[in-house]
Amino acid sequence: MKDTFSPNKKILCTDLDGTFIGNDDSMYELLRAIEDKDILLVFSTGRHLQSVMQFVHEKGIRIADACICMVGTVVYFAHKGELIPDNNWSQIISQDWEREKIVRLVADIKELVWQDDEWQTEFKASYFLRENQDKVLQEINQRMQKAKLKAKIIYSSSKFLDFLPVKSGKSKAVRYVVDNFGIRTENVIVCGDSGNDLDMFKSGFKGIIVGNARTELKDFEGENAYHAIGEYSAGIIEGLKYFNLI
Repeated sequence: MKDTFSPNKKILCTDLDGTFIGNDDSMYELLRAIEDKDILLVFSTGRHLQSVMQFVHEKGIRIADACICMVGTVVYFAHKGELIPDNNWSQIISQDWEREKIVRLVADIKELVWQDDEWQTEFKASYFLRENQDKVLQEINQRMQKAKLKAKIIYSSSKFLDFLPVKSGKSKAVRYVVDNFGIRTENVIVCGDSGNDLDMFKSGFKGIIVGNARTELKDFEGENAYHAIGEYSAGIIEGLKYFNLI
């Protein structure tokens, strides 16, 4: 069972690595600040749940109110101290998704290196791409169009390439979580540092781009984004002050 909240409730939806994670002192300061203001916390990450929970236990912090994992392909809601997978989200994103056809389509592209199996799921096919990026991405897009296959293709951190269902991704997952909580869009703040966070900002959510962000996100110029000077959680704190949330 998912909790619902006042439409005016504030919610912070943050990436983990390179954003929320990076400096423990500022991270704990941020957690105290959002607890003080009763702000909901959602993680939106490329990690799988086991990795998220390992981090939570190592740092001795509470679980998030919801967790978006594997670049927006899996959604969990907190219930009685546990994060429970939302099967409805899986049904939504399964539409028009033909994973095995995509994998076969790009199998002969030598620059693509298959990531370890722990980063592969029913709704995610992930590779490393470190050479000839522009050429390879162009070739992939041409092949996908010719084969009439649909996917969201996300390249981030100059090495990670993910194929995802078109109905998935971080921005659509955030929207799904926010709608399930019953919270208004204007009360949502997203945070990120890399290319797989970009669609959250392009979707119009107000957000914070931390000071250590990669060029692929730092170059975003939308008026909905605050570009922090501070790095990691210190940048999130800076942005929350800018938006008058803390």
